[in-house]
Amino acid sequence: MTPEAASPIAPTTPSGSAPTATPTVPSEPTPTAPAQRTRFASVDTFRGALLVGMIFTPSTAVGEHFAFLRHAEWVGVTLNDWIFPAFLVTSGLSLSFLLRNRSNAATYRRLIRRLLLLVFLGIAYNAYGTSWFDISELRFTGVLQMIGIAGACGALVVLASRAIFGEDKMWLIIAAAATVILLYGLGLDLLSCDPVDRCSPYFDFDSAVLSTSHVYRAGNAGWDPEGLVLSMASSSFVLFGYSAGMLIRRHGRDDPQRTLASVGTLAALCVIVGLAASLWSPPNKRLLTPSFALLVAGTALAVVCVIYLLVDAGSGSSGRESIDRLRRAATWPIIAFGRNAIIVYLFERVLLHAARSVHIGDRSIETRLMEDILPIGAPGVHIAYAAVLGLVIYLLVGTMHRRRAYLAL
Repeated sequence: MTPEAASPIAPTTPSGSAPTATPTVPSEPTPTAPAQRTRFASVDTFRGALLVGMIFTPSTAVGEHFAFLRHAEWVGVTLNDWIFPAFLVTSGLSLSFLLRNRSNAATYRRLIRRLLLLVFLGIAYNAYGTSWFDISELRFTGVLQMIGIAGACGALVVLASRAIFGEDKMWLIIAAAATVILLYGLGLDLLSCDPVDRCSPYFDFDSAVLSTSHVYRAGNAGWDPEGLVLSMASSSFVLFGYSAGMLIRRHGRDDPQRTLASVGTLAALCVIVGLAASLWSPPNKRLLTPSFALLVAGTALAVVCVIYLLVDAGSGSSGRESIDRLRRAATWPIIAFGRNAIIVYLFERVLLHAARSVHIGDRSIETRLMEDILPIGAPGVHIAYAAVLGLVIYLLVGTMHRRRAYLAL
């Protein structure tokens, strides 16, 4: 559940030396080549699908029903556990397109601006409807902050690779992703905290830097699911996504089979190593154990392969115009969510808070909606309520998509 604003735009001009001047020679006119599509619809579709999934989570009052839409109590992986880390994978996919060309001062400014804006929006998101201008108990960590920190750390690894080798080295980026999450997991094992097996040893660091009044405090938690150290370790999701984005960017237009084989191999390796790591430490989202991170990254990349096969592979081929039109029609609403992810995330928060805090008579809008307008009983009413919420959000982002209006950080 989380927003991403970087635009996955494929390169349109090859790199190389400047052309040399040649004498003008009369020649026969050559036919103009059709313009190459500049986006991979599968990237936007995957991001949009994750955001639609985010709407059908406990924030829509699912209650005791649909356990797979709630976070696992401690150990295990549910769909709700999977959605946000998978979104970080899409952040890496988008980052690979943002950094497709040689980095310059403008690139660095945009990366810094993006980090600062995400942190600011995340803190404002936490303050909305709660502490507002009273920062004494305001939580400084959160989902948007994690996206910013993880993305910035991932970008630093990529830029360091370029500084050393002069170009992106995929083996180095994948190795860095694996090393980051495994070292983080080793720290979970070697450092002690209390209560044992229900806490994160990194929580003390988060508390020391931010103070205990500004970190996650739900229940008796001794962990912060979006803490500073955990956010930096989450750059592994971004780096795995970046590696897949490199493969899609290089071969996605001309060689779908190679793209599927390459990304599929990376996905399989993540899953295999994740299963092996689960023998060491079981999957746990709140602590971000290595097994959880690798299993989620691998399955997310597998879903990317499936969506790429359905949406992008073979598109634009002669004789397939009707199939392309069908693909575009089917994916258009989902892409509308994916192209304005930050709007979806923030607008959902505004709608949910308004529905619960604004009253008509003696009952809130949410209560009236679920009891009067959608009186179909649990658990169906929760799905219907989520669908209404999604429809309202779609009216906004669909209109923006039709007008090609996007909020990019």
